[in-house]
Amino acid sequence: MDYWRFSPEEKDILIQRLTFALPALRGITKATQDEIANAIGVSRQTYNAIETQKRTMSWNTYISLILFFDYNPNSHIMIRQLEAFPTQLDECWLLDEIAQDRNKLTGD
Repeated sequence: MDYWRFSPEEKDILIQRLTFALPALRGITKATQDEIANAIGVSRQTYNAIETQKRTMSWNTYISLILFFDYNPNSHIMIRQLEAFPTQLDECWLLDEIAQDRNKLTGD
């Protein structure tokens, strides 16, 4: 599963892109800091420190946030336009769907 492997540099770039866009993403979803913090499993204070760039988010927090914003219909397009959602994850899901379709056709 190489599509889940990211270099430290790639992680840093993705985290920076997302961090910079957090206020706008939160605004477009009309979610409060508390609601987002609750959804991703951190305190509101931690989320606030990340959003205001006083604290760097962990990779786990990054993954939680991109899933939160990607699955929200109001922010889905924006997170993709910001290139904050790694395309490797789309490739992962597409490959899995192709494999499942192939299995259905072959009866595996």
